[in-house]
Amino acid sequence: MRNMFKSIFTPDVASEIFPKSPAVVGIILLYLATIFMPDSGKLNSREIIGITIVMMLQMALYWFYNSIFKNKYWIYFLIHGVITFDYAIICPQGYKTILLGLIPLFIIQSMVVYSNAISVIITACYFYSIFSVTITILSGVNELVHSMPLLIVITLAMRIFSIIFFNQVKLRIESQKIYQELALAYEKVEELTLINERQRVARDLHDTLSQGIAGTIMQLDAVNANLNKNNAKRAQEIVQRAMEHARKTLSDSRLVIDDLRATATNKRINFSENLKNEIVIFRGVSDTSVTSKVEVASSMAASTEKHILYIIREALNNIAKHSKAENAEIEVIENNNSININIIDDGVGFDVRLIDRMFGHYGILGMTERVKLINGKIKINSKKRKGTSINIIIPIEKGIDDDD
Repeated sequence: MRNMFKSIFTPDVASEIFPKSPAVVGIILLYLATIFMPDSGKLNSREIIGITIVMMLQMALYWFYNSIFKNKYWIYFLIHGVITFDYAIICPQGYKTILLGLIPLFIIQSMVVYSNAISVIITACYFYSIFSVTITILSGVNELVHSMPLLIVITLAMRIFSIIFFNQVKLRIESQKIYQELALAYEKVEELTLINERQRVARDLHDTLSQGIAGTIMQLDAVNANLNKNNAKRAQEIVQRAMEHARKTLSDSRLVIDDLRATATNKRINFSENLKNEIVIFRGVSDTSVTSKVEVASSMAASTEKHILYIIREALNNIAKHSKAENAEIEVIENNNSININIIDDGVGFDVRLIDRMFGHYGILGMTERVKLINGKIKINSKKRKGTSINIIIPIEKGIDDDD
């Protein structure tokens, strides 16, 4: 109830946005109505000049009231009350029109500049008192009885208009703020989209061209080693595998290019078979002994399967290029609506704390980004000369068969 009472007398609008131009236009119309009313012939030149001077003074006070009076608005309304009373002295024939127009205007203005309802009520009583005393002195009590309801109706009408207007102003300001916030959000989204797209392109290039070329190089190194040992048959076998691997790399690169060109495809992959093929390729180019266990029965989103394949391919490449491991173990097991991936080797290991400082080694960074993209968790444990273990848990939803 208290808040409703306050909202009636003090609208939630700052005084800085209270428009002055419409009020000035209203004052000018009151001036013209007073000068050119039907009985204006009774106004002499002295009265017209006096009304003009007082009206100009009043408009000047109204236009600059914020800078002149600041927080002492009671002085401002007190002066306006005196000036309003002066109209009756200067122009006894036309003062009633001016009072009926100006008094509601100043009451509405008090609702804007004051933050408490009591000050508004006191200001309204002050102006109503001036109106009552002026009418009573110059025209009698009967005229006051007839004029007071009209003043009240005009005040209520102006208050209703001000409520509608203030709500429109408030909505406009809020809409401008929302527009600015949306513009900033759009710029941020655009920036983040560009960053994410660059990271995606970097991952795809690394997981296709970089990994493919690295695998081909390892196979050529194996060919060279066998040729030095005069083992031409073995070298020829590895060359055949290298050619197949190069063709697969070219095919994967084309898929990445198609994806960048936004070419839609519904082609699905056999996840388990492709995972086993990755392990077979690794065995053909590495001296590391690998044991594997793949137990995945549920279907997953194609994007999730692709990310898992790239993650395991990167882990195998790291083992082949950096770990110098004799043995490695790969497990990809479905358990409780999640895929548990464990990749363990007995290689030289590394300091996990230095991952971010290893310039040019983007494999682990790419793995971590891919795990996060599919809402998974990754944990890397490694110590020098004690091998490395990577544990990844990826949640899945059974039955999903779209490429999201």
